[in-house]
Amino acid sequence: MALSSTEVIKVIVVTDDLEKTVKGYKTLVGTGSAPEEEGEHRMVRTPLTTYRGRPVTDTPMKVESVYSDNFWFEIIEPLGTNDPWADWLKEHGTSIYSICFLSDGPLENDEVVMKAAGYPSIFKQEKGYEAYEYFDTAGDLGVLVEVKERYQ
Repeated sequence: MALSSTEVIKVIVVTDDLEKTVKGYKTLVGTGSAPEEEGEHRMVRTPLTTYRGRPVTDTPMKVESVYSDNFWFEIIEPLGTNDPWADWLKEHGTSIYSICFLSDGPLENDEVVMKAAGYPSIFKQEKGYEAYEYFDTAGDLGVLVEVKERYQ
């Protein structure tokens, strides 16, 4: 079984110096246009955030996006201590954190695929109009895999 889609929509980079990292990526790929959102967001699920199976209420960070022609870099400087980005930065320093695939949905189908492949979920957020989940693929792939579902 494979993921419902292999369309890469973003690459997340975690850094301890947002301005420096953003400047570097803008030098390399420029500053393309942000992708167009499809229609209005509808609240269809109850928002939630979990990290390693526990509820998380605060994930402070600074974020900036750098757009290329076919995907974007989301650059995150974590400001907290209890979230996946801060933990990654402590262990790996400034580096690519995850590759994000856009799910054909529902996200739960991709959860089954990832768990069957031996990759447990470490972080999940439902915002009411979209959901995304990080899977612990770092040992095999060197980065985490994120799967994002945009609700129709």
